[in-house]
Amino acid sequence: NFSSIHAMASQFIVSGPGLVATPDISLGRYLYQSLVKHGNRVAAVDAGTGETRTFSDILTKSLSVAECLLLRGIRTGDVIGICSENSLDFVLPVLASSYIGAVCAPLNPSSTTRELLHNVNISKPCIIFCSERVLECMDEVVRQARFVKEIVTFGLPLSHKQTPFVSFLQDKSCTFQPLDVNYKNRTAAIMCSSGTTGLPKGVMLTQENILCTLQYSLNSRLNDVLSGEVILLVLPFFHSYGFVAQLFAINAGTKAVVMHKFEEELFLRSIQNHKVTYLTLVPPLVVFLAKAKVVDEYDLSSVRVIKCGAAPLSEEMETLVRKRLVGLESVTQGYGLTETTLSVTYSPPSGSKRGSVGMLIPGMQCKVVDIETGRNLGPNERGELCFKGPQIMKGYSGDPQATRASFDSDGFLHTGDVGYYDEDGFFYIVDRVKELIKYKGYQVPPAELEAVLLTHPAVKDAGVTGVPDEAAGELPLAFVVKQPEANVTKEELITYVAGQVSPQKKLRGGLIFVESIPRTHSGKILRRNLKIMLKSML
Repeated sequence: NFSSIHAMASQFIVSGPGLVATPDISLGRYLYQSLVKHGNRVAAVDAGTGETRTFSDILTKSLSVAECLLLRGIRTGDVIGICSENSLDFVLPVLASSYIGAVCAPLNPSSTTRELLHNVNISKPCIIFCSERVLECMDEVVRQARFVKEIVTFGLPLSHKQTPFVSFLQDKSCTFQPLDVNYKNRTAAIMCSSGTTGLPKGVMLTQENILCTLQYSLNSRLNDVLSGEVILLVLPFFHSYGFVAQLFAINAGTKAVVMHKFEEELFLRSIQNHKVTYLTLVPPLVVFLAKAKVVDEYDLSSVRVIKCGAAPLSEEMETLVRKRLVGLESVTQGYGLTETTLSVTYSPPSGSKRGSVGMLIPGMQCKVVDIETGRNLGPNERGELCFKGPQIMKGYSGDPQATRASFDSDGFLHTGDVGYYDEDGFFYIVDRVKELIKYKGYQVPPAELEAVLLTHPAVKDAGVTGVPDEAAGELPLAFVVKQPEANVTKEELITYVAGQVSPQKKLRGGLIFVESIPRTHSGKILRRNLKIMLKSML
């Protein structure tokens, strides 16, 4: 209902429809009930090995892990770290921590020792569950972070100092029940923010944040999840999007095909062989489906829904992927941040507008403020997006200063993203405030130029940044990865872009061919790395 905007037109605060009623129980109890309900149905399949688990298997194993944690003296409020690639085991300590009211802190397994130490010092876990790959690195971290009492490995231990995870799964006759903790303001997870502008911060998400998100995702009016859905989980579980997606699959009772990491052939083969219907993706993976030649060798007709998030997806890519996947009913974008648990917008099943990230979810409020003056703006006016609602984080762990800086006096979270909404309440993302290229007083969004470049058949990937220029301030420059066998010149691409954008957006800074574009695990371009690449070339 869009009348709420007009009623508040004097203040220009947009509200999503009504509230989603959250069950009055702890997150642990809620997930426990879902596992019990879905029982002996297949819950998860390992895409690589074919190993299968039912919801009952997951319940038994996760209860055993919870009991082992309690026996070690781990209590409500203590922090449990998980540093691993995606696997069938990953969710077990996540569930176990929710049962005992502990805090779960997922860590990126590709981190360097320095990055891991930074993140571990934020969340301060007393125990960390790791994959084999990170053991050596973690050994070094633990030497410096004395508060970590135990390392548990999903694989084979390197030495007697590590505990094999198998020992947490001994008890088949576990009678343990989730503890009913007060969930209202209790931290459930500390997620690492994407850190595109600096070192990551620890985002504290509460049990209520996650409960609201899961409950809302089951609402059939807002979402198009059918029974018998098969979902592919390829996004990393340590990232908020992948982390919530694995809980979503448990909650909805859908079969999840779990990929350790993205590999082109395995990704396509998994969709074909498991008849995957539902994909949660980030833009680089949608671009892959839309443009890669190898896609034609597989039958992907089972795919019905693509949900895309973490970075903007251009209209052109959406159109290309729709043409290519014959069974596709919807490609929808949601917009959110680690700080908002998941997306704060959704695309209604009745259809979103092309290029839009959809409308506000229930219970969410938004205002768009002028970047210079801070005043609230009306429809179709570009400014910084600010949100308030039950999915917004509690704050940054151990950083009250950064927390205060992120919220205004009315309790709205300032996102640092530039966007606008139209007369119908559909939202559009333009770019990051910090990443806009300032050319002669114009604000040029790099994401828009990247989207234009990606429509060229010879372009595999692109990243745009500003080159300092005395007269103009900054000039837009593009880094481009060519498609294999593509034959295209810099001049051709610069002219191609110039034909599609207004004069201030032309690539006046030039174009450089590169092997790859630096990105975070969620597919966001690391623009500070583009700046470093540029410096090294100048």
